[in-house]
Amino acid sequence: MPLDGLVFHKLINEIKENCLGSSIRNIYQPINSEVLIQLRNNNILFSLNNPAYIMLLKDKPEVPENPVNFSQYLRKSIKGFKIKNIVQLSMDRTGYIELEGFNLIGDLKKYRLYFELMGRNSNLILVNSENKIEDALKKYNENLRTILPGAKFVPFFDDSKKNFLLDHSNIDDLFVGFSKKSYKFLKYNGLDKTLKSLGNNKLYFFKEDNKYDVSAIKPIKEDFELLDPSVAILKLFEFSSNQSRIIHLKKDLEKIIIKEIDKNENLKYKLLNDISEEKNIEDLINKGELLQTYIFKAKRGDSYIDVSDWNNGKTFRIELDPLKNPSTNLENYFKKIKKIKTRVIISKKRLRKTENILDYLYQLLLTIEESEDIDNLSDIREEMFEEGLLKKDKKLKRKNNKISFKTFKFKDFDIFIGKNNKQNDELTRNASKEDIWLHTHNIPGSHAIIKSAGKIVPDDVIEYAASLEASFSKAKMSYNVPVDFTTRDNVWKPKGSKPGMWLYKNYKTIIVNPKKSDT
Repeated sequence: MPLDGLVFHKLINEIKENCLGSSIRNIYQPINSEVLIQLRNNNILFSLNNPAYIMLLKDKPEVPENPVNFSQYLRKSIKGFKIKNIVQLSMDRTGYIELEGFNLIGDLKKYRLYFELMGRNSNLILVNSENKIEDALKKYNENLRTILPGAKFVPFFDDSKKNFLLDHSNIDDLFVGFSKKSYKFLKYNGLDKTLKSLGNNKLYFFKEDNKYDVSAIKPIKEDFELLDPSVAILKLFEFSSNQSRIIHLKKDLEKIIIKEIDKNENLKYKLLNDISEEKNIEDLINKGELLQTYIFKAKRGDSYIDVSDWNNGKTFRIELDPLKNPSTNLENYFKKIKKIKTRVIISKKRLRKTENILDYLYQLLLTIEESEDIDNLSDIREEMFEEGLLKKDKKLKRKNNKISFKTFKFKDFDIFIGKNNKQNDELTRNASKEDIWLHTHNIPGSHAIIKSAGKIVPDDVIEYAASLEASFSKAKMSYNVPVDFTTRDNVWKPKGSKPGMWLYKNYKTIIVNPKKSDT
C-alpha cells in the first residue's frame, strides 16, 4: 500500500491551500517516527512509518505535551514562524515547508523543513538559509549522503524520469512519482482522462483484490469514493488497520480450531482402530470355547495347545501363558473378550460424540474463514470462550451489538444467511414455521432462510436461495452442490447441542452451483 508521488501532490496541494500564512503554535512528537505541527486552525502530521505520509488534520489528536528529541529542537528553532510556501520536489515524495520568522533576539530567520517520505529512508530535516543542516529526525553519515548538523544539505532528487505534469507527450515514458498502480491506471484511462483526474484535488478511495487503496488517478473499477486527500488517507489507514486486525485475529482463531480438529481427528482414528477389533470377537469366542473343551490337554508350562475346530475339522493353535495354569489361561481369555467388547461399545459412543465435535469444529472453521468484519469475529471468539476452546481472557468488544445477516432479495422474497453460528442459531430460531430453511447436505455451511410471508415460495426462488447457500459453504468453489431444504417447522435444535448445530426432517435436496453474488 505505498503512497506514490501523485498522491503526495494532492496532499501537499491540500495542505498548501489550508496552511499558507499560518503561524506554528507548537510542535509535538507523538512517537519517535511522527511529528505534528500545530497551527491555529489546522495541524500537519508527518509520519515516517511504512507507508510514510504527510496529511492535514483539522483536530489535534492527543499527544504528549513534553517535547522530546527532534521536536524539542524544532520548538526552539521555528515555533511562531510563518509558513511561506510548501513545495513538492518534482512530483516525488519529497519536498519542503518554507518558514520565516524572528528568533529570540529579534533577528529574521529563514528555514526549510525538508520531508523525505520514502519508506525506511524517510526523514525530516531542518535546513537554514545557508543550506546547512540544523537538525534531523534521523542522523547518519554514509558514503553517498551525510545527514548531520552542520553538513551541507543535498536534497534527494530523481532526475532519471520525467515530470508528468511538465511533459506527457509519450505516456510510455518513465515518470517520477508514478507507482505501478498509477502506470496501470494511466494506460487504462488514457492521457485526457488521467489529466482530468489529476486536475481535481481529490483522491480516489477504492477496494481492489480485497484490499483498500487510494489513487490520484481514476481507478479501473467504477466503485470508488472521491474524497479530500487527507480524509482519504485517514480512511485508508482506518480500514487497512482494521483489515490487518481482521487478518491477524482470523489467523489466531484458525490456529486454535485447526489444533482442535487435529486432536479430534487423531482421536477418531484411534477409536476406529478400537472398533475394528469387533470383527475379531467371534473368532476369539470360538477359540475360548475350544480351549474350554480341550483344557484337559493343557498343563502349566505349555505355551500353546493345538485343538480341532468341530465346525470345520481344521486344527489350529491357541497361544497360552506358560507361567499360568490352564484354568487361569481360560479365565484370562474370556476376560480379554469382555474387555474388547466393552472397549468397542465405549469407542462407538465416543466416536459419535467425536464426529459431532468435528462437524462443529469444521463449521466453526468455515465461519472464521468467511468472516469479513471484526464484529463477526468477535461473536465467534465469544462463542469459542463459551465452548471452552479459548481460555477466559479479556473479550474482544463488538462495535455493534446488532446482528446483521447477509441479506438478499429475489422476486420480492427476502433471503437471509447467517455469518456465524450465533447468527445461524438466531436466524433459525426466529424464523416462522412456514419459512423455507436451507443447508448444504453433509457439508459445513451457513443457515439460510427464505421468508415466505404467507405465500408459496416458487421453485426458482428456492433454487436461487440454494445457490446462495452453497456459496456460503465449504463447497463454494465446487459444482453440483447438494442443498437440503424444508419448512422451518421441520428443523429443531437438540438439547445440549453445539452452537449452529440443528437437525431436520422431511426435506428435499436440490443440486446447484454456488452463486457468485455481491448483492
